[in-house]
Amino acid sequence: MTSDITIIYVIYKSGDILFKNLRLLKNFKKIIVDNDCKSTVLNELNLIGLANIDYTKLQSNIGISKAAAIGFRKIETKFFLYLSADTIIDEQNILNLLKIYKKYDKVGLVCPIHLNKDNEYSGNYFCKPINRIVKRSKFQKKIYDSLSKICPQGDFSTFNVWGAPSLFKTSLINDIGFFDQNIFMFFEDVDLCDRIKSNGYEIIETPTAVCKHLKGSSPTSDIYDFYNTISSYKFSELYYFSQFKNKYIYRIYFHSFDYLLRIFVNLFLLNKKKFLSNIFRLVGILRFVFYKKKAKF
Repeated sequence: MTSDITIIYVIYKSGDILFKNLRLLKNFKKIIVDNDCKSTVLNELNLIGLANIDYTKLQSNIGISKAAAIGFRKIETKFFLYLSADTIIDEQNILNLLKIYKKYDKVGLVCPIHLNKDNEYSGNYFCKPINRIVKRSKFQKKIYDSLSKICPQGDFSTFNVWGAPSLFKTSLINDIGFFDQNIFMFFEDVDLCDRIKSNGYEIIETPTAVCKHLKGSSPTSDIYDFYNTISSYKFSELYYFSQFKNKYIYRIYFHSFDYLLRIFVNLFLLNKKKFLSNIFRLVGILRFVFYKKKAKF
């Protein structure tokens, strides 16, 4: 059954967790697209002696969506797993995902439950972002926080899940498209989940498969990466919400004023990190305002 699944990684300045997980997945074909032109990953793969890997190093960081598209075009198997470099999952748990995919009708995506570094349940599902404007009282927030820490006891359908690990059927993604290539990073998974649901398919999370998500396992202090992360999030947020008309216009005006105010406050307080963060957020807004939309796929 491992021959039915190809694993796609999109990596950038990845750490040891990537190699740890690759050792657990020897029986799967793996495609790695590396956005770091200075990467030494290939040398390390050769030293480890791992086989069955198609590795591509790009000349520049083109973002998650475009890099994932490069990997997707190489897939020849019926299913594929999109997996991040900061996540650990073993062979049996991936095969459990495949069993769940085949168990139900009209499935578009299956993902495992997530555990954090302390082996505590970490919810991976959420409502559509457009619905997150609902205000909760302190009592409601307390209940929500308590419920969100309870590990599900059965399979369930949800609206959205974080990007990886996610198991897809290759033919379905050929039909509806993979990540929107206008998005550098952030919200590409939300957009794809919306397309899956709008085409009548279910997004299933199952406790029969488990992964350990070590968020932020490959941090960087590079100013370019810091800029890319902050500005890309704001760009992608506005790009995603632009489909809801007035919602994104409100965000442009309100957030622009808010960030300008924060820039001056943090300049006065000599808080360099927050000063730069808000400048980069403002740049993200300007990137969106002057952006000329391209083909999605």
